[in-house]
Parts: sequence; C-alpha cells; structure tokens
Amino acid sequence: MTASFHAELYKLIPESHLLRKIHEVVDFSFVHELVRCSYCEYYGRPANEPELLFRLLFLQILYGLSDERMIQDAQVNLAYKWFIGLNPEEALPDASQLSRFRNHRLGASQIDELLKVIVKQCIEKGLIKSKALILDSTHSLAASQKQRALDVLRDVAKRLLRTVVKKHPKLEKKLPRQPELKKDQADAEKVMLHYLAQLGESVEILLPDHEGAISEKLQIAKQIVEDERLLANKGIMSAIDPEARFGWKSNTKSFFGYKNHIAMTEEEIITAVEVTGGSSDDGKQLPNLLKQSLELGLEVKEILGDTAYSGKDNLSKLKAHEIQAIIPLNPIVHNGGLKQEGFEYNKDADFVLCPAGEHSIRKALQGSKTSGNSRSLVFYFNVEKCKTCPLREGCYKPESKSKTYSIRIIAEQFKDHMAFEKSESFKKRMKRRPIIEHKNAELKRHHGLAKAKYRGLFRMRMQTLLTIFVVNVKRMIKLMDKMQPTS
Repeated sequence: MTASFHAELYKLIPESHLLRKIHEVVDFSFVHELVRCSYCEYYGRPANEPELLFRLLFLQILYGLSDERMIQDAQVNLAYKWFIGLNPEEALPDASQLSRFRNHRLGASQIDELLKVIVKQCIEKGLIKSKALILDSTHSLAASQKQRALDVLRDVAKRLLRTVVKKHPKLEKKLPRQPELKKDQADAEKVMLHYLAQLGESVEILLPDHEGAISEKLQIAKQIVEDERLLANKGIMSAIDPEARFGWKSNTKSFFGYKNHIAMTEEEIITAVEVTGGSSDDGKQLPNLLKQSLELGLEVKEILGDTAYSGKDNLSKLKAHEIQAIIPLNPIVHNGGLKQEGFEYNKDADFVLCPAGEHSIRKALQGSKTSGNSRSLVFYFNVEKCKTCPLREGCYKPESKSKTYSIRIIAEQFKDHMAFEKSESFKKRMKRRPIIEHKNAELKRHHGLAKAKYRGLFRMRMQTLLTIFVVNVKRMIKLMDKMQPTS
C-alpha cells in the first residue's frame, strides 16, 4: 500500500487494538503461495491481491459478518481498512469476490495448509510447550432441513431433469416421465427410487460427455439410488445437502448436519481437525488427528479424551507410540470376538445403531461377576421394525421373537489401564480435559460454527478450517501478551 494523505487517519487506531496486535504477530504472506496454482500467471487481468481477500475472510469470521456486510463495514471502518492494507479513500472489491476467492481459490488449493501454517507459526514463536493433546468433537447443524425419503427422491429427480432440459431442451421427450403417484400410495418411495435410477441411466446414455451442473446433479442422484438406508429414513435426508447426516447428542437429543473432530494442545491451540457427517464415530478419528499433529513436529506424550476414544484399537495404537492414554474406559467399547458388520455403539446416546439406522430400545448385562468368564452387554431392538426393514435379509430371522446385538466385556485385556484410572495422577490429568469444551463453545457461539453457512462436506470443511484459523490467531495473541514482561 502506498500511503496517501488520508492515511494520517490511521493514527487514530489505538496501538492496543486487536487488529494491530494480529498484524504485528501473524504472517499472512503464506496465502500467496497457497493459492498460486489457482491463478493464471500469464493471461487475464491481474487478480485482486490474495492477501487482501484472505484478510477480509479473516475479519468476516472474527466479527461474524456476511459477505455483503463485511464489504459495507470495511468501507467505513478505519481499523478494518488499515488491516487489509488499503488507504481510507480506496474502494473495496465486490462482495461476490469473497465467495469466489473462498470456493475457487482457497478451495482449489491445499486448504489443509491453513491449519498447518498457523500452528507452525505458534511453534516458531515458542507458544506450544505441552506434550499433550485433548480430543473432542462438536456438531454443526446443516444449512438445509432434513426431508422424508419420498421428498428427497422427488427433489433430486426434479433438479436433475430441470438441469438437463435447460441445457439440452431437445432431450426432454427422450427422458422418462415422472410417475404420477396416488395420495398415500404404499410403495411411493420404491416407485420414485426406480424412476430416479431410470432417469440417471438415461442421462448417462444420452449425454456420455456430461459435465458441470449436470455431472453434479447426476452424481447426487447416483449417491441416493445407492443409499441402502434411504427408504428407512436413516440415510441421505436432503436433496440439496446429501452429505449431511442424522446424529445423536444424547439418548433423547438428535441433530442433522456435520461433526467437527478436533485435537488441541493444553495451550488451547487446535492442531488437527476432521470434518465428517453427523453420524460418524468419534473414536475412529483418533488416528488421523494424532497423525496430523505429529506431522507438524509436535511431541505427543499424552492424549486426553472421553470414553468415545477408549476402543481397544486406539489404546493399542497409543501404547505402540508410547503415548499415555488419559481416557476413561467404557466396557462397551472393549469388545472381543466377532463384531457384526454395520452395528455401531453411540457413546453419547448409550445405544447401538443397526445398519438401517434404527437404535436399540433397551440393554441388559449378562454373565456372572464371580465366574471369571467374560460378561456380555446385550442390546435389544424393536422386532416390529425389523420385520419390515429393507435390510432385514441376513440380519433378522423371520419369526424370531427378538433381535439383539451383544458386546463382550473383556476386562483382563485392560487390567493395567483400569488400575491406572484409579490413580491420583489419572484423576488429576482428566481435570484438564474440559478446557476443550470451552474451545468448542467459542467456535460455535462467537464464530458461527453452530450451523453450516453453506451446503456440502467440502464447504463445511472450508468453514471449519477458516474458523479454526481465526480462533488459533486469537489464542496466539493472548499467549503472546502473557509472554510480555509486565512494566
């Protein structure tokens, strides 16, 4: 920025202003290299400065503004304009450029580098001294409403047909017509599912070189046709957001959307993240979260988490890496023997989900405490639902009076860890775990992660990574302030 006469106004911004501290501490120049591959270096008009646009996205999340409001406020806010590197009299880019930069520049780049860059800056400044990671997940509601299976099928078929006809009007008569369904028709979902499959096959035959919007809509149609849980109203529940999933927060509270799984140091710097559909298992994310953190050069000696992470595979992996698991054991997750495919235990709701998405209605403990043999926790399902389930073949035997799923509790394998759980050192370290709850609250309440702003897993991941970048920067400033000698 070449200073103008009006730049004298920037002297009015206090030295203690948060944006002055951020500008002094954080190096934003990395964004040039990050988005280089998404720009043409030799043709077209020069692009707006990538760092300027990234700083605008940063301000947008920091202060919770929409694209339009961000540009409006930056035009009249001296601190904002100084932070993005413009003179007071200069105009800002159009609000639509924020969306293009977010989706087509950052989105086309190695977006995971955002998190790596800011964590490495923290390491270089000596802000991370702990050797422990704290794991947890938090959910984000989808940007769309969940729908019935029939409505999903109708909407997807309608969108695919409309997109094809708009670009190729002459094909309308060659495509299969949507069936007319009677009110309360018993097999309406099956009829529409068959029609959607026919429509997708016809489009592929008539337009073998399809691309763009047609390819996108066709891919969604295929995904829905192949979703075995759809007709049980447990799989894909949105025609416009097919990657959002139905999940449980507790035995009685559910949600529709996504999960953000994070790893955080004791200094409250987030070092790794996995974004999944709402139905995913928290425990399965531990290996990737650990791997991401180790690749940054962090030394990890402890992992703190709740019972969701106490699976035997996780505990074995941590032991192999000589990492102490500060994780309370749940007898349900150390199961032995063969595990029936598709059945998963949900630690938040304390029930088992079957492949069709139905959850168990009660549980019972079987076996003697004194016999020395393994005991079993048996989960019971609603047989009436099993009788009509589209996935009952090979799962439910006709005429059976009950459908159960048993988990063996093998205490011997975890004898050492159970003894460790009772120690004072374990109890003391577990008291540190709740700090991640405060971090989740900050992400959701103050920076918009409670709900997805856009649709799809890709855009949810983009929102999560940008939000974590902002929250990590805020934490950097606080840690740097603590390091300053008091006058």
